[in-house]
Amino acid sequence: MFGTAPGPYHPEVRAIVLVGGEGTRLRPLTLRTPKPLAPMLNRPLLEHLLRHLGLHGIRSITLALTTGRSSDAVRDAFGDGAALGLALDYAYEQTPLGSGGAIANAAADWGEPREPFLVCNGDLVTDLDVTALVASHRARGAELTISLYKVPDPSRFGVVRLDATGRITRFVEKPPAGTEPSNLINAGTWLFEPGLLRELPPGRYQRVEEGLFPVLAGSGRGIYGFTHYGVWTDVGTPEAYRAVNLELLGGSIPACLPAGWPRSGVMTAGAHVEAGTHVSAPALIGAGSVVRAGATLGGPVVLGERCTIEAQASVTTSVLWDGVTVGRGAVVRDCVLASGVVIGADATVEDVVLGHDARVPAGARVAPGALAASTGSA
Repeated sequence: MFGTAPGPYHPEVRAIVLVGGEGTRLRPLTLRTPKPLAPMLNRPLLEHLLRHLGLHGIRSITLALTTGRSSDAVRDAFGDGAALGLALDYAYEQTPLGSGGAIANAAADWGEPREPFLVCNGDLVTDLDVTALVASHRARGAELTISLYKVPDPSRFGVVRLDATGRITRFVEKPPAGTEPSNLINAGTWLFEPGLLRELPPGRYQRVEEGLFPVLAGSGRGIYGFTHYGVWTDVGTPEAYRAVNLELLGGSIPACLPAGWPRSGVMTAGAHVEAGTHVSAPALIGAGSVVRAGATLGGPVVLGERCTIEAQASVTTSVLWDGVTVGRGAVVRDCVLASGVVIGADATVEDVVLGHDARVPAGARVAPGALAASTGSA
């Protein structure tokens, strides 16, 4: 359930969350775990976004998914949303339809909606003020409002140009470096007036970033930007994934921290941390995990459930999923280790991403930057 919403309750605004991607840029972490379920502070990535929408009074949410094993896993994880105080339903695509096709497919059974609806990319971690975005949209009489964010290198994103009123006069998807109209990018949260659904023909592949958005901007219609200055991350790569875990652990978005987060910055509820360990904050140690005497955890560090950190081992600035074992005297630094990884005694892994059940032999040193797929020795 949720605490007090930061603004007006919006029962009439429903949301579509686009979660149909394969997460290829996040491999090897997504070879077994769907990207929406990748753990973020030991909760699924998608759960943080759903909770955030709920805090802003948006409770009716459609998850747009491509049919397959990953979509089944997402539905099994979230069900009807009741555990989160939400009403979730699901829209399935037999083949990927792109962002525009997914929106049209998700809205196909709505009849004739009369209220604006929100669309979000499902791999975002943000503290965007959705309530203020809705208010801005209504005050301007916008057809479409796009959340914007300033970045140093906008060439990897959709980039906009604004006029003095905040209207978007140009939208360019992934412009060549040096040709960008600004450093304001499409931040992946959009508020649509329902009439725009007529401009998204159902049943065919289409991307709003390459079709609808540039057309609306170029024709002088009511497409506005809403610039966000807080926390925003597109969790697209293992580097970004580790960085945002550790940033959140430091309290950048307090609502993302586990309930009951202690002032000490070290949560050990349900874990067994032996006397004589060295733990520096912030640190999140999952239930059932064991940290042996003489081990060191250098924060920020996240351990999932049922991890074992043996004596004299050191784990710093890393994210470990469930069931990871770090052997006696081993060193783990700046890493992401998926579920079931075993690091042998006296091994050293630094700046490494290991997939599920990977094994590092005792005494081995894994070169920085290595990506090891699931199962087998790194």
